Amino acid sequence: MTVLIIGFAAIVLLMIVVVTDISKVFLVRRDLDATADGAVLAAANGLAAIYAQGGSGENAEIDPDEARRLTAEYLDSVDASNRFDGLGWRADVTGTTVTVQLSSAVDLPFQPPGWQGSADIASDATAVVPIR
Repeated sequence: MTVLIIGFAAIVLLMIVVVTDISKVFLVRRDLDATADGAVLAAANGLAAIYAQGGSGENAEIDPDEARRLTAEYLDSVDASNRFDGLGWRADVTGTTVTVQLSSAVDLPFQPPGWQGSADIASDATAVVPIR
């Protein structure tokens, strides 16, 4: 009976460790997704304001450097580098579409033997800049 109780206790503890680690990764990933959404919207809205033009009916060429600048300003304004460990980001422009990709590492609360102590996560968001 003692062996059975010890075995069940070990399984319960392992389940608690796994659920806690997965929950932490999920919550940080959700925050990273929200930050990526905010960054791409800030870049798209800023570019729409800069490139707003009347008349031609053609899509304007968007400056990728301006998209990167607007993304960097947003990430600085929300203090993303302090909220996420090892934050990496990229902003790309294709036509009138802006894509922001964020990546980070998450330190796991528990590190069972043989497991990594951190997990790498990434998020990306895309927005179309509606300028004519």
